[in-house]
Amino acid sequence: MENPFSLTFGQKPMEMISRKNQLRQITDTFEMESPTNHVFMIAGVRGAGKTVSLSEISEHFSTRDDWIVINLNPDSDMMADSISEINRMSSSKRLDISANINIPAAGSVTIKNAGKELNDTSKMKILLDEIDKRGRRVLFIIDEIVSNEYIRVFAGQFQIWLREERPVYLLMAGLYENISNIQNEKTLTFLYRATKIVLKPLSVPAISARYQEIFEIDVKEAAEMAKATKGYSFAFQILGYLRWEKRQPLKKLIPDYDADLAEYAYDKIWAELSPNDKKVAQIIASGKTKVGEIRNELGVSSQYMNIYRRRLIASGIVSGDTRGILTFTLPRFEVYISLYCE
Repeated sequence: MENPFSLTFGQKPMEMISRKNQLRQITDTFEMESPTNHVFMIAGVRGAGKTVSLSEISEHFSTRDDWIVINLNPDSDMMADSISEINRMSSSKRLDISANINIPAAGSVTIKNAGKELNDTSKMKILLDEIDKRGRRVLFIIDEIVSNEYIRVFAGQFQIWLREERPVYLLMAGLYENISNIQNEKTLTFLYRATKIVLKPLSVPAISARYQEIFEIDVKEAAEMAKATKGYSFAFQILGYLRWEKRQPLKKLIPDYDADLAEYAYDKIWAELSPNDKKVAQIIASGKTKVGEIRNELGVSSQYMNIYRRRLIASGIVSGDTRGILTFTLPRFEVYISLYCE
């Protein structure tokens, strides 16, 4: 049989644990007759399952005739791409918008009998008018958002569509830092009020049950493997992949497990941390997990320590669930730092 686990970022693996309960807040809200929120943001550390979560929501709405789901690339012209996608889907979704507009394959929209070429903003206005008349809704999905000109232009136009009460919805996912940068854009203050969902670790008992079923191992061994992932979505994939390929117990898989965590996730996560955040992480990795100990080691005030603490917790790298204590949410991250980070 083919290995059901995947080491490829962004690809929906055959074997996965759904976050339906956490994501239901989004689907339930969007499906309301009068939604209380038209914008959601999903934040999480690399490998937390943001892309897979977006895929689940995209699949949920794509199966419905009254929804048009448009997946956009933040590094391209999203207005032009939206027009092309609506054109592509017009037949499969039975939009029949050709009665009032011409949309050639290239995406050029003209009003019939007027012969007038329009800019992208005007094209989208016409398309949304036609979509609204037919009782449809449009969900725009953007993964790995960054603060660039394409995002600013599209988000600014989306804000206008909301004011005009058009049937549009927006779901974005990205790293905590990138989401914060976009929310802090002075012209996009509406995004600051958008509901942010931080992906939680997967259920360790659920991971254990899945490992036990797939590998036909006893409860104790499955639980040991599950605890070694700490609920980190990508670690669930890596450890499952290694066990499937090597058919060895956890102890023998640890060297490859550490190497794959470093190569596929931790090198990038570490590179994206600020110098001060790296200092905090190195202190935690050394075994000093009390906030007071970390603050003394850094030589900073309580105010500055709180900034580092909040940022690392929000980024999904550190947990502050135990009062006065900071621990890593990522499995064996302290080992990675001790071995490879100066």
